[in-house]
Amino acid sequence: MLTDAEKLRRFQKALDYGGNTHEVADVVALIKEGRAQFFSNGDGNIITEIHTYPNLKAVHFWLISGALKPCLALQDEILPWAMDQGCTVATAAGRPGWGRVAAPTGWRPHMPTFVKPLIRMH
Repeated sequence: MLTDAEKLRRFQKALDYGGNTHEVADVVALIKEGRAQFFSNGDGNIITEIHTYPNLKAVHFWLISGALKPCLALQDEILPWAMDQGCTVATAAGRPGWGRVAAPTGWRPHMPTFVKPLIRMH
């Protein structure tokens, strides 16, 4: 079992990997507002968001942290819930290793994401 300190460290690592867009308090606020969802399974945690597009609704596995097996097992809770919300596809953000580990459960790569810092040139 992971200690609370280790769970927080791994959650912060997921936030950092995601581009430092949010602090832990920001994520907590989004969950309280209902704009993000928190799923937990022992040593695994996943924060999801629902994205509504013109042609579909997607559940996005935004922050995945903790131990591997409990995180993967959370799909059994998240995916049926997402379908009840009208989602027809799931997306995920994560390190490349997650893609390899999750592939046997049906996840596959789809379009790489690129990031470019914006700096004004005077």
